[in-house]
Amino acid sequence: MYHLVLNIHIWTSVLFVVISIVLTVRVTRGFFLKKELYGRTCIYLENSFILLLYLGLILGFLLYFFMEPANKYAITSVADVNRILSLRFWSIEHFSVMLFALILAQIGKIFTSKSISHHAKYKYAMIYYGWATIATLASMGLYLANR
Repeated sequence: MYHLVLNIHIWTSVLFVVISIVLTVRVTRGFFLKKELYGRTCIYLENSFILLLYLGLILGFLLYFFMEPANKYAITSVADVNRILSLRFWSIEHFSVMLFALILAQIGKIFTSKSISHHAKYKYAMIYYGWATIATLASMGLYLANR
């Protein structure tokens, strides 16, 4: 069961990265080209963006708290967590960065849905979804660098 949920989490993350890059490029182009319509495609992409972030959060919680075979590390203090680099990455750095990306994306969704002007929608989407994408890619970079 652990490997099934892990694979779903990985594929969700890959799909999220693809959608986040497409969305970020699309809203950045829309902002700089001063497009007049924030269309349904952007709305579908941003909804998928946020949905996949929440799904990744739920799957990550399931993996870490209920299925992760991390019990073998016998953690008794914060010093033990810092000593085990991989566990520190998943328990602190990855969780913090992804939660930050989720908060940014949710704030961006609120601003884009409340904005009247299409130019403002592109601006807010570019800023908040762009930073959430950068945070996600940075988290992936940290993982690959510590591997």
